[in-house]
Amino acid sequence: MSSTPTQEAGPTSDRERLDQARRVIRGGLPEEGNGNVVYAAYVAVIAALTYGVPASRAFFMFVDPAWISRHLTGAQGVLVVGVLVAAVWLVGHRLGSLRGPVVPDLPYLDHVAVSSLDRAVVLRRWWRLSLLGCLIGGLLTGAVVGTGMVVADVSSPWALLPSSLGGLVAGLGFAGSWLWGQVRSWPTGPRGASTVLRGARSLRALHHVGLRTQSSRAVTMGGAVLAGDLRAARLDVASPSTRLRRTRLRARGPVAVLAGRDLLGLRRAPGALVVGLVLVAAGCWSLAHATIPGVPNIVAFVGTVSCYLGYGAWSEGLRLQGDNAGTPPLIGLAYGREALAHLVTPSVLYSAVALLTGGAVVLTTPGAGFAAVVWPLAMVALVAGGHLMAAFRGLPPVSLFSPGSAVVSVAFWYSRPLLLTIIGGVAATALLTRSTASNALMVLVLASYAAVAFGRRRVRLLDEGHRT
Repeated sequence: MSSTPTQEAGPTSDRERLDQARRVIRGGLPEEGNGNVVYAAYVAVIAALTYGVPASRAFFMFVDPAWISRHLTGAQGVLVVGVLVAAVWLVGHRLGSLRGPVVPDLPYLDHVAVSSLDRAVVLRRWWRLSLLGCLIGGLLTGAVVGTGMVVADVSSPWALLPSSLGGLVAGLGFAGSWLWGQVRSWPTGPRGASTVLRGARSLRALHHVGLRTQSSRAVTMGGAVLAGDLRAARLDVASPSTRLRRTRLRARGPVAVLAGRDLLGLRRAPGALVVGLVLVAAGCWSLAHATIPGVPNIVAFVGTVSCYLGYGAWSEGLRLQGDNAGTPPLIGLAYGREALAHLVTPSVLYSAVALLTGGAVVLTTPGAGFAAVVWPLAMVALVAGGHLMAAFRGLPPVSLFSPGSAVVSVAFWYSRPLLLTIIGGVAATALLTRSTASNALMVLVLASYAAVAFGRRRVRLLDEGHRT
């Protein structure tokens, strides 16, 4: 008697079909993603224990624990932490529009994601990996901060539990805002706040074209970072401006035209204008308070970094000139003079914000004197010189693939402008409250002169390099 061959039942659900497709893609090889995730989490924990906890302890010891307990406890501390967490979530939302948490490879998108399978099932693995990374990162950050506070005698050991839970919640919120930013990067489909609370709905709202764009952008940015060419990465993530396309510049002198052109660029990008305004105002507020005796140096550090970042948000014209080095000048200015002309608009905006912020601090803060108005304004030359260095630094002299400490060399090459600004600004501010005003002014003038001189040298070298 002949037996009838039994037919094996095929997959019936989307999950089973996806598992079958993934087995075909792997060619029968075992799944390696779970092992990589466990190893990455292991490395993160070791790094947090080895480097994070000592750095956190040193930070709180440097800040002055008594000053923290006096000024950043209670309602003020909750407000500061809330502002920082909100800022991190906003950064995550902005990051999602450039490179979201769900970015599969292009072959996977073109062969699996375009099928009739449920988009939430197809993309769930990438979302879970990103969510797990955010949760682990938030938990470790909260634990490291809490441990540093306990070791530095800033708080009791009971603060370790709420800081760890707070870090976990902050990581969860960052993951949600990150995914929401990716959903809202596509102009159609469900984009409301309800998609944040439901991961499956958010995954179904991701458009295939948007996913392909972010996947190809991730490849380009990864290559640019490995090559040490941040200019290529910055140009790849820049979004085209569609505002004020009919606005024209008036006929003026060369310097006035360039300044007006930079101002028009900020009007066409109101987000950069607002971000720069908030950062510069916060930085000048910190620098004004740093002139009061007894305030720790960390306030000057935060103010200097904030002013540097805010000034950079207004310096797109300067960076574009550095990116387009070697092209003929449009209005006949020499290359060096054109670079200095691009500093006019951000410097004027910075000066106006510094004067207004310093005046507000004098009126509202006891103990603040005339230095609270003058000192943030005096930082303009140092910050402008730092950005002159940054815009025309060019490519690093070594590659990331060079033998030796290539990564450290490339990182130092790109961080030199910020390091010089921080060292000069914090050192001068520390001398202002611990020594005489003449010593502080001398250090600030020397640091500003060094930044501007080195920046002009980079402008000249970049110009001469393209000529030859």
